[in-house]
Order: sequence, then C-alpha cells, then structure tokens
Amino acid sequence: MGNKNKYIKLPLPEYQEPKRTVFTKAHLKGVEKLGKVVMPEDSDFPAFSEIDVEKYLNRMVDYMYEDDKSAILIILKLFSIMPLFMIGWTMSFIETGSKWQGMPGAPFRMLRIALKGLIFTVYYSDVTGDQAIHSKIGYDAKIVM
Repeated sequence: MGNKNKYIKLPLPEYQEPKRTVFTKAHLKGVEKLGKVVMPEDSDFPAFSEIDVEKYLNRMVDYMYEDDKSAILIILKLFSIMPLFMIGWTMSFIETGSKWQGMPGAPFRMLRIALKGLIFTVYYSDVTGDQAIHSKIGYDAKIVM
C-alpha cells in the first residue's frame, strides 16, 4: 500500500514555504519556445521573450503538486529540443483533443490548462516593470472607496 502519510492533513499547523524549483537551461528554453507559440508576437504588446521568465517562473511552479510539476518539467525539456512548428502542431493537437467529450478529452484538457496556464500566468502577471501589459488591457486593481 505504500506510505499512508503521503498527503498533508489540513489545516496546516504553520505556514510551509515550498521548496524552490531549480530550472535548467533546457527548461527555460522550452518555456521561451512555448511562449512564442502560445503568445505570438504582437506589435501592441511586449513579446513573451521580453519577460525575464527565469526570475518569475517560480512564483507559480513552486506551488504545484510534485507530480504535476515533474510532468511540466519533462514537457518543457522536450519542447527545448523541438522546432517551433512541432510545438505549434503539438499545441494544435492538444487543442483538438481537448474538445473530445468525456474521458478521451480529459488528459488533453488538463494539458491545455497546464501549458497555456503556465504561459498566461507569467505573461499577464505583468512583471515587465513598467506595467505595459496591464495598461494595454486596461487592468487596474485599485480599490476606490
């Protein structure tokens, strides 16, 4: 049966800081390539490659479940050696598969959310310094009373 204490019981007794994920050059290259496919360059918005991904990727990945994190890291390593057109084809296949009803489409839906979510979260967090993305989309989180 294995370890019965695999999962932590809630509520946690105290705040637990997650272990910082170490990204290799291959992981970061995979993120850059995936970003080019998912967020193609647009003259009005900063390119995904302009974001310092390495600096901000941990804000999300460190909080993922270990199984999900290791799967994402494997995919990013694969993307680092694939040409852009193959990554585009892979994302199109995932998009098509995610439209299948029921169980056959479930893994594709999860992959789509994971891969696009990784890129969108880092990009729309607007860590560009001058808030260029937030100002372009009209996002303002100020509370007016």
